[in-house]
Amino acid sequence: MDIQHLENALSVRAARKVRDVVTKIAQSKAKLVVTMNEMYAQDLIQMSKMHMLYLSFVLFRMKVESFKFSDTTTRPLLLKLAKIFALKQLTNDSVACYETGFFGPGSSDLLHDSMQLILQEIRPQMIPLVELNTRSEVDMSYMSCIGNEYGDIYETQLEWAMKSRFNKK
Repeated sequence: MDIQHLENALSVRAARKVRDVVTKIAQSKAKLVVTMNEMYAQDLIQMSKMHMLYLSFVLFRMKVESFKFSDTTTRPLLLKLAKIFALKQLTNDSVACYETGFFGPGSSDLLHDSMQLILQEIRPQMIPLVELNTRSEVDMSYMSCIGNEYGDIYETQLEWAMKSRFNKK
């Protein structure tokens, strides 16, 4: 569950995919257009996705570790969310980690056990994390009425639905 180890695992996964795809493209005798658009298009998409997932993790971690939160409990919770993200990604696809030897026997059990442990740790904080609405840090990109401070979940959902741009006509 060490966050640096999880970051390293994501980087190994992404780097392995990049190396494999670049090698295939370099060895191809077909025209570049055919190679890129027909032969290895799906590989390029998967490679880009793995790289972007790794990059998202790194950028999120850097921002969380450098941001000055007014509440000292925020940073550890957000880093736990980063761990959950990494564990989920590695649970979905960790083949490269095994093929390179980064993961050894028993790693799949460690991934599973780590996910269970971190979910247990974060469960008491789920509503505050969903809300993300403090006086100094407000996340307007993901508003939620779940567990809002007034307890009027259904009224808030109805109000949002009525004000939706889809109901303007």
